[in-house]
Formats: sequence, structure tokens, C-alpha cells
Amino acid sequence: MANKITKIVTAAAVLATLVAPQAALAAAPAPTLKNDNPTAKNGDWYVGATPSNVDTSKPVILFVQGLHSDYTTWYNSDGFYDAAYNAGYRTAFVQLKDADGAGGTMWENGSTLAGVITKVKNYYGVSKINIVAHSKGGIDTQTALVHYGAYPYVNLVHQLSTPNRGSELADMAYSTWTSWLASILGQKDDATYVLQTSYMDYFRSVTDGRSENNYTRTYMSGGSGDDGVFSATFYSRAFLPGEDDGAVAIYSAFGLPNGYYGFEDNGSERLSHTKMRWASKTWWQVRPKLTTTSYYGVTGSALASSTSYMAKKAVDESSSNIMRGGEINGQAVDTFTLEKGTKANIDVMTSKLGTNVKLVSPSGKEYLPTTGKAQQDDAVLFADAVHNSFEIKGEAGTWSLIAEGNADAYFMVAAVEGGSKSNVKAAKKNFKKGEKVDLTVALQGGKADQKSKKQLKAKLSKSGKQAAQDVALNVNADGSIASSFTAPTEPGIYNVSFDVDGINANGEAFTRSVNYNFAVLDENGKL
Repeated sequence: MANKITKIVTAAAVLATLVAPQAALAAAPAPTLKNDNPTAKNGDWYVGATPSNVDTSKPVILFVQGLHSDYTTWYNSDGFYDAAYNAGYRTAFVQLKDADGAGGTMWENGSTLAGVITKVKNYYGVSKINIVAHSKGGIDTQTALVHYGAYPYVNLVHQLSTPNRGSELADMAYSTWTSWLASILGQKDDATYVLQTSYMDYFRSVTDGRSENNYTRTYMSGGSGDDGVFSATFYSRAFLPGEDDGAVAIYSAFGLPNGYYGFEDNGSERLSHTKMRWASKTWWQVRPKLTTTSYYGVTGSALASSTSYMAKKAVDESSSNIMRGGEINGQAVDTFTLEKGTKANIDVMTSKLGTNVKLVSPSGKEYLPTTGKAQQDDAVLFADAVHNSFEIKGEAGTWSLIAEGNADAYFMVAAVEGGSKSNVKAAKKNFKKGEKVDLTVALQGGKADQKSKKQLKAKLSKSGKQAAQDVALNVNADGSIASSFTAPTEPGIYNVSFDVDGINANGEAFTRSVNYNFAVLDENGKL
């Protein structure tokens, strides 16, 4: 997985961590609907109530929701609407395609948002507005500014945990292990598709170099916590590299090359993806940047980035996970191998509470899970799954996963502590049709088992399709694994998924799973 970022700490950021969050706020009156789309919510917008202490010298704030969310992201018991209202700001809220159910791409949402930006500007009679965006809303906002011409009307954007480099959770929704469960849970929509890391690599390539970025300052922020055991953000952290907030890794949140450092977490408190949009946690860090005169009202001049968060083009990803998945029609049995001295936190996801799951150790001992539905967060993929949780340690060898049920599917992720890691390297994530793809996997603390050399192969699958083809893998003399294949001729997003059977320094067998997400562009270099 990608390396952790080194955070650049400015004097202002250090001071910000010393400021205490504000007390509870008075509830703002309900915003007023502008029903511009009578047949759906997409394209509607809301005008916030005018505060009694309104200050027209302050910018108008348009709030943009994230993945699978609507305007109530901001209009709730600890929302930014109350905070902005009490502080004398004029506000507005947009409804994008996600408000009607399935999520929209940045292209669909960006087009809609560009129109609403103009409407909000004209309604309030101002030349420019400011935007606060949560999660994918930050990507939709950049699309509106850069690709749909809204940049002259937006002075400043403040992102709250935006996956600027995509999310590995979206990659997993299309892997060969998760495809059945993701389909049952309805995770595969347009918004999830474009949040795959390779698609976002493509988006960055056609967006970040454009001059439209020079007219709006964008602040980035991110979190590194979760909402506790049995929360959606807790379970999803196993898939994300380095520090993360349960939905977006820090490297991705700070992955806008022309962005500015906003804040990370809340002083000493680590924040989840959910809490990043809670006013009591983050408004006090966003508010000072909304009205600082040194940049409010910037027009026309290029803004040089003061940060160095741009992710490397080359792929360098490490993981200690083991993944399994498939259909359940009656009884499904799967196996995996652990080495001594390791502990594994295992989550087996299903779609039904009635599906029974258990683990059987190498010695035959049976383990039953702690089972329940996660606390919800619509922005976190697999949030609707039933989670069957295990913590196992001490017994090495081959374990069995047994699931019993009907018309269901399972996805198991075992986050292994104390053992070997797989390190995946590739030159890039975007390829031309027919271009050569070279992939290598080294095992930190072990080597690939030479006995698996003849039958070792990976599954190459196209996102959105169940069918997968085999890709040959080779075990090198040094115990690493290499694959060289030709990129498919059909443009789209692909995953290469496979298991590595390894032997550690003590001669013990172990298993690690690898998923490499990449894109194939068409002859015009587009997806």
C-alpha cells in the first residue's frame, strides 16, 4: 500500500490544535427548498434561514454532501448548518444524484453542481461563494469548477475527508472476493465505480493540470480514527493503507497536488469519516479559513501550492490481509493458512443475519463469531453488511471458514498482525490498450512457496462483470512473484486478485492476498 505521508505542520496548524471546540449551538430554522426538479431530488437546492446576526461581509457558504448522502448531511443535530447560522453566515445546500438513491459520477454531479453554484450566487447577489464539501463532494466540486466552468464563482473550497486519490474500499467492491456480496448489498453503482483508485488516477491526469484550478483555493483535511467496535468505519479500516478515517486514507485526503493543508483530526482526538462533518469536531478548524482576508476575494492570479502531498505515480502497496469470498447456497467452505506468533482480527461479512458462520482451527476447535449489523454511515461501503467478527491467535496451520445459508454471499478479511506482509509494485495504474503490464510482489519476512510454482495464477476481472480470466504468475529465485501480461483491449477498470502461499524464515506456511486495481484507457486516452 501507499506510504504514509509526512505532514507539513505550519504555525497556524499548531495553534489550531490548542483551540477548544465550541459549545452546543441553537438549532437553525429549516432551510427553504428550491424545487428546480419536480420529478426527483437531483438538482434541487435549499436556502438556509437568514441569521438574526447575519454578517454580509462574510462569504455565502454552499454545502456539498458526499457519497450516497443528501443535504441532511449538514442539517442534523451536530451539523455545520447550525454552526454557520449561529456564526452569522448565509448558507445554501445542494441535492445531487446520490439524494435519489444510487450515487452519481463526478461528471453527472459536477454538471448539476455547476448550475446550482450559479443559482446560489445570483440568489444572494454576490460574485463568488465559498464551498464546504464532505467526502466525494470535494471531487464533484472540483469537477464543477474545472470541467463545467464554475471556477469564476467560487473563491474557496474546504474539503472534509475527500478521497482525492480514490478509496481502496471501492477497489474491493469489484474484486473477485467481494463481487457477489457487493452486488447483493447494492454497492456497485456509478459513484463507487469512479472512486476506484485507478479511475481517480485517470481523473487526476485530466484535471489537475488545467488552469481553472488556479482561481480557487482548496483546503484539504482528513481524519485517522473510527467510530468504535461494530461501526462501519471500524470494519473498513482493514482495507485502507496507513492512517485513515474508516473510508478514506490520509494519503488520499491530502492527495490534491494544488491543494492547501487544512487540518488533520481534532487536536489530540482522532476523527472518523463520520465525525469529520460534525460541527462540534471540525467547524472551529474550518471557520477561520473561510474569512481570512489574505485570500478571501482572490481573483485571477495563480495560487502556488504550499504543500507536497501529491502521490507518487508508481504503485507501491503493502498488506497483511487474507481475503476470501463467494456464494452461499447451503454450505460454503473455504480455507486459509496462518503462521505462529500471529494474531488475526477476522470479519466475515454476509447480507443476512440468518446466515451462520464459524471458524475451525487446525486442531479442530470451533470458534463462533460476535455477530451484528454495523452502525450506519452511508459513505462507507459495506456498511449494510452483517459482520461476523473473530479474534484468533496462537494456532498455526490451515483454518477453515464454514458458512451456512441460502441466497447469500460472504466476504472474509483477516487482518494479520505479527507476520509477513505482501508488497505490490507496478509502474503505474493507467495503461493503453495492449500495453505491457508488469507486476511484482515481494513477501516481507518470507518467500513464495516454490511448490506452488506450477499452479500459481491470478484472476483478472473487469469491474462490473463477474467473469474473470487467468493471468500467469511466476515465482522468482528470490521468492518474489512476478507477472507480465498484456492490458486488455476493452477500456475500463480491472482488478488482478490472487493469493500468495508463502514460507517464513522458520519454515512455516502462511497465506496473503493481493489485489491490484488498474485502468485501461481508450485510443483517445479516456475512460
